Amino acid sequence: MFVTALHRGLEVLRCFTPDTPELGTSEIARMTGLPQPTVWRLCYTLSQSGYLIPGRNADRLRVGPGVLTLGHASITHAGVAEFAYPLMKVVAEKFEASVSLAEPDRHNMVIVQRAESPAILKLILHVGSQLEMVNSSLGWAYLAALPDAERTSLLTAIKQQLGKAWKVHATAVEEAIAHYNEHGFVFNLRHSHRDVNAIGVPVISPDGRRILALTCGGNSSYMTKERLAGPIAAALKELARQIAPALAGEHVARHRNVAF
Repeated sequence: MFVTALHRGLEVLRCFTPDTPELGTSEIARMTGLPQPTVWRLCYTLSQSGYLIPGRNADRLRVGPGVLTLGHASITHAGVAEFAYPLMKVVAEKFEASVSLAEPDRHNMVIVQRAESPAILKLILHVGSQLEMVNSSLGWAYLAALPDAERTSLLTAIKQQLGKAWKVHATAVEEAIAHYNEHGFVFNLRHSHRDVNAIGVPVISPDGRRILALTCGGNSSYMTKERLAGPIAAALKELARQIAPALAGEHVARHRNVAF
């Protein structure tokens, strides 16, 4: 049975991101579309439970240790991320690049593991960072691997959310999916960041029921289109092949731990 109050409380917590670390209740009400009195009650309950704490100003809130504990538990027990890291590290160091593994969360991709070569341009990305699905090689790779009906449904929802802003991404998404269908990976050439080129590939569980995505990239002056399309694309596809079996084991473990 769907619990509306719990869903609303989680929607409040989702408002707090690296870009919006502290919020007032009026801002939360605007972001969630919930009535102000409802937001007050939810924030009070979350504060009493340790999930929200006062911000630097008395009228603002930020996430508390309760949320941090849940996030740490999620990362710590993410078996695929732990399994993937040494494999990702080899690729990152071999090509002097960054390699990220991400999974979908609504209309975003959340990085669950990341490996970097010491030599690369540093970006403000880390485990837990969210990237727009329609504006990243991770998102394009995920969308490209979805069955047609699921992809159409998801893109319809994203278009409704973005409104006129969808036009900025429409062509890039279409081209990425077409490129994946022909070559097995997607290109992102300075689309998400003016100094970064990257490619992405999906990681598909053996039963096809779960899809994550990998990306590898770096400074555009070093990570040329030719270099990405050659040995790096081959290495990233092989990395996805090595990681994919671990998704099956995690899928089984997750369902065994769910009780109703």
